[in-house]
This record gives sequence, C-alpha cells and structure tokens, in this order.
Amino acid sequence: MGLLDSLKSTFTSTGEASVPPAASFATREGVIYAPVNGVLVNLNEVPDETIASGMLGQGYGIEPITGTIYAPANGRIGATTVTNHSIGMITEDGLRVFIHVGLGTVEMNGKGFARFVEMGDVVKAGQPLISFDREAIKAAGHEDIVTVIVSELDRLKSIDHVGESGTLIGGNPLVKLGDPLLVAKTK
Repeated sequence: MGLLDSLKSTFTSTGEASVPPAASFATREGVIYAPVNGVLVNLNEVPDETIASGMLGQGYGIEPITGTIYAPANGRIGATTVTNHSIGMITEDGLRVFIHVGLGTVEMNGKGFARFVEMGDVVKAGQPLISFDREAIKAAGHEDIVTVIVSELDRLKSIDHVGESGTLIGGNPLVKLGDPLLVAKTK
C-alpha cells in the first residue's frame, strides 16, 4: 500500500466490521422508511436542543434495539463523516435525509462505528450503511438514539408523519426496519 492509499484509508475508513446482509422491503416515491429497529420517539423528545427544535428538519428519533443503519430509501450518499456516526443521502425523488447515530458520538472518533458506503455511492433501500456498537456508545457516556431527519423543508409541499402506528412500548411505538416514517411531497 502506497502513501496515498494509506492516507486515503485513514480519512475514509469504513471500520473493521463485516457488511451485514441487505434487508428487503417495498418502497414508494416520497416515503422515508425506518433505517433501524427500535422505539420511535418524536423529534421534540430527543435530548438535543438543535435536533428537538426542528432546526435541522423534520423526522423522528429511534431508540435502537439493533446496531445497523440501513438505507431508508433508494438514492445516493451525499455526505459521510470520518467518524462514521452520521450519513446524508439524497433520495431518488430529491429528498435530503440526514441520519445521525447517538448524541455526542462525534467525540468517539469513530470507535465503535463502521461505514459500508462512500460519498457518491448509489444505494437501494435496505442496503447496510453504518453499524454501531450500542454498548461502546453507552460506555463512552453517550446516548445511542438514532435521528432520521428530512431537511430543506422549503422544497416540500407537505410532510406527513406516519410512523406512529406501531405496537406501543412504554407509550411509544415500536418500529421495524422498513416501516414507513415520513411521506413527503415536493413542490
């Protein structure tokens, strides 16, 4: 491995984890699906002021019960982070989706995270994007809540929250990978 390859792998590391198998679920235009299994919480209940205020967009928090994030729609990866704790994508129909794992997890410098895609990759709904070690996140003193946010709301005619109809756990609905969360219509 040459110096350039070594530097590239340092700054674009996808981690050490093996790629989980893809999930399969039907998709429709304008729908963002749950990227992980867990308990759904309203965005305003996420204990982060910027996220809870809706400043970044609309969506949900999910208290995960598994440690892999899958593509919530067909699209293209628009942004990745060196620390592998968040990812941005643009769906085939132009929705901008931001997925963030945990609160304060940027401080972990990528420990406990692995990314399976690169910026510019075309992905299908259900394709693994990121894995994370829930116990490592908690041991580092952070929450492992996953946020799924649709941004650039000024480009949308409407956005409907449809993810609140699952089995209730402690008053909040349980969502499965591939359950519909948001339905957006562009202008």
